[in-house]
Amino acid sequence: MKKIYRKLSLQYIKKNKSRSLMMLIMIIATVAFMISIDMINISRAYDKAELYKRTYGDYHCEYVDISKEKMQKVAKDKRVGYNDNVQNLGYLINNNNGTRVELKSFNGENDNSMKYFDRKGQVLKGKIPKNNNEIVVDEISAKNLGIEGNPIGKKISFELRKSYNLPNGEEKLYSERKTFKVVGVVKRVYEGLNSEITGAEQERGISYTYGDFNGQNIIPQEALTYDIILRYANVKEEKASSLVEKVSATYNLGRMAFYPNGNYLAALSDVTFAREISNTRTSNLVLILTVILLVFNMLNIIWSEYLKEISMLRLIGARKRDIRFMVIYQSLLLAVIGIAIGVIVGIGITGIGVNILKDSTLEIAKVKPKIHIDSGVMIKTIIISVVSIALATIVPVIKIGRVGCMESISSSSKHKNKTKQSKIGKFIQDKFGIYRYMGVRNLWLKKTRTLISILTVTLCGYLIMYTFSDMENEVNDKIRRIYYKYDIESSMGIANDPETYKIPENKIEKIKNMDAVKCANARFNGDATFIEDKNKINDYYIKYFGIDGSEKVEYQNHLRFFENDDIKKVVEPYMLDNKTTKDIEQKTNGYINVAVFNSFYDPTTTDTYHKIYKNLKVGDIITLGVKCHNGDKIEKRNIKVRVGAILKDDWQSYGDALQPSGLEIITSDDNMKELLGFKAYNNLIVDYKDINNVEENRKVEKYVKENIPASLSIKQGFYNQQKEAMSQIYRESIINITLVLMIAAISIFCTVKSNIMERRKEIFTMRALGMSAKDMNSMNMYEAVTYAVLSIISGIALATYKLVKYVEWNNNAYTDFGIEHFMDFRFPYPQAIIFTVVTLATCIIAVKLANRDFKNKEISDGMRDID
Repeated sequence: MKKIYRKLSLQYIKKNKSRSLMMLIMIIATVAFMISIDMINISRAYDKAELYKRTYGDYHCEYVDISKEKMQKVAKDKRVGYNDNVQNLGYLINNNNGTRVELKSFNGENDNSMKYFDRKGQVLKGKIPKNNNEIVVDEISAKNLGIEGNPIGKKISFELRKSYNLPNGEEKLYSERKTFKVVGVVKRVYEGLNSEITGAEQERGISYTYGDFNGQNIIPQEALTYDIILRYANVKEEKASSLVEKVSATYNLGRMAFYPNGNYLAALSDVTFAREISNTRTSNLVLILTVILLVFNMLNIIWSEYLKEISMLRLIGARKRDIRFMVIYQSLLLAVIGIAIGVIVGIGITGIGVNILKDSTLEIAKVKPKIHIDSGVMIKTIIISVVSIALATIVPVIKIGRVGCMESISSSSKHKNKTKQSKIGKFIQDKFGIYRYMGVRNLWLKKTRTLISILTVTLCGYLIMYTFSDMENEVNDKIRRIYYKYDIESSMGIANDPETYKIPENKIEKIKNMDAVKCANARFNGDATFIEDKNKINDYYIKYFGIDGSEKVEYQNHLRFFENDDIKKVVEPYMLDNKTTKDIEQKTNGYINVAVFNSFYDPTTTDTYHKIYKNLKVGDIITLGVKCHNGDKIEKRNIKVRVGAILKDDWQSYGDALQPSGLEIITSDDNMKELLGFKAYNNLIVDYKDINNVEENRKVEKYVKENIPASLSIKQGFYNQQKEAMSQIYRESIINITLVLMIAAISIFCTVKSNIMERRKEIFTMRALGMSAKDMNSMNMYEAVTYAVLSIISGIALATYKLVKYVEWNNNAYTDFGIEHFMDFRFPYPQAIIFTVVTLATCIIAVKLANRDFKNKEISDGMRDID
């Protein structure tokens, strides 16, 4: 029996081949679009991951400067697979240019040193150091130490410095000049990537000597700590980044104790993001919903036209489940054929897209772009497609199963003319005429179909207005102002020594006098420690940073020196209780006055700010541990300062705060010599006269890069990244909107066509009674305009609601950053006008096409067709 109903279902598909074909094409297009977008992103992410793997190695994370006991616990953790370790011996300091390089032991505890370099994508050229008078340097170290080229065989002499904490929490400083002979150089197997290309590379200079083994030692035993490099186990590599901070938190290593293989892990995370159904883009979800509506509408139209035939089947013995099987079988055919072809087409588009969007940096490590057929994306797309078609089929299956035998002897049309016209209908007829009234009335002959068509266009309006609204650009602009306040900022990087790095004043003056420069200000951003009773410090802060010490807390803070005019312009607007620059310019009772930012941001657990001092107030005395320069020596001194002002929370966002967030102490540069023993600058900010004067601006950027060996933050680079990300979103959204518009047009076309077929007797009777082709065109036009107006109103309403919620979400989210009001709602007038024009055009074209057969048909032919 099933065979008979399968044949009948196929027969109905053939009778409605145009509608079935349109459904099939839209299913294919949607599946192909979803697969190609995700597969292109995943393929590019895999290619990037391979590039970073070859360049930086395949290790996942490096935990640094931790005790031997903690290192051994990490190594034995079940979440850790391969691991290797070295001794952390401090830094070699180049006092000539203020740079530093990390010094490690070549060997570790029970390790294989050569594998250590393999895991970092490096190779050793030369010999292994056999004592603490020999050293191996990497290329960044050679540059920072001034021995570029071929350093093997050269003797070098630099200060070795190591800060460490005693068991009671007190910080100590070891410093001594050491002489080494260079016996080897560590190089990357593939060179060419740098922070300008990746945007996230930490250019750490690392050198290696023998270490503390076999009776040899180079630093005090109590100062000896360890670094461990590892790969996580028992986790999919794409999710390895999730363990970086979890492992650190498990063993209380501290927030500053790890260096993940960031670029490699980020590329792998992109793969995971694209795979998960929960991360499906909103625009794709809208497209999926419109496909559900299209399939539902089509099935509803197709099967409603065969009610009499179906009731005849019921009359001769067909069961409800047999009738329902016919609908399900038709949907199943559409799903299987549509999804199968869509997957094939999507893979083909992916192949083209991967090559068109090829990243030129892949050539650095000889990586060839290729398609990655990801089972996760395939499964995600197939699940979404099957569920969508299944949802679209449920209502038609239920409705068709309720058809009884009596339908065969009654009219298939459930529409009954009302004996009394509504007041609205009478008003439209009186004001606009009978035919225009009929155009409006025709929409509601089949309410469900009409509402679905309107909803489809509404979703298109939402996509146009929401995606292309200027609010996203406003958010990007504000984020850029938060993180990139100046066109260029030169500040200390990981390779700079905070005690000796200084920007020469003649270079500062040179930059100030360059034609493209509007202003250039120099500051000093240093490090100190604050020393306080443990009961006065927030417990969450102590736990978060893994601070040891039983009674006292001593931990790092930012110590900053601004010119007085700079304090007035930059810092004073963020002072609480109407405090001013005068409150921190001068001393009070012999104490230096400072402004304090007393909060830190937790991005891992709470995503909000927390206080550091529990109850800090103006007038409190804080003890700072500073490194004071006394001639050639650096001495640690404890100095008491007075809190002259406390900064608002939004200093971290809109102010000029430093990262990572923590306690900031700001005072006048007039106090620098008293606190540090010298007066100098290590931070430079530059703003251009004209951001569009690219040629002159590049001269400034080039001079800064060549003459200031520090970390550069360039606003234009970040802007270009934002611009590229938005371009990608726009490209995908335009394809989405096009597909949704096509679905909307098809839905309206089929709805109108179906309504006309059911009213053909009425229409040709009216034609016979004198309705002209012009009147019929007027009726059709009002039907189209009514579709458009209702769709425009609902589309604008939905988009406006979502944009208001978007503004609310951002305002609530950024309160955690100390920002009370992040943005305001602005109605997207240009996008609303575009949506209105597009909707009118779509509705008019769809209705015109649906009516073209009736417009050109002779009355006699039409009446004959009805008979």
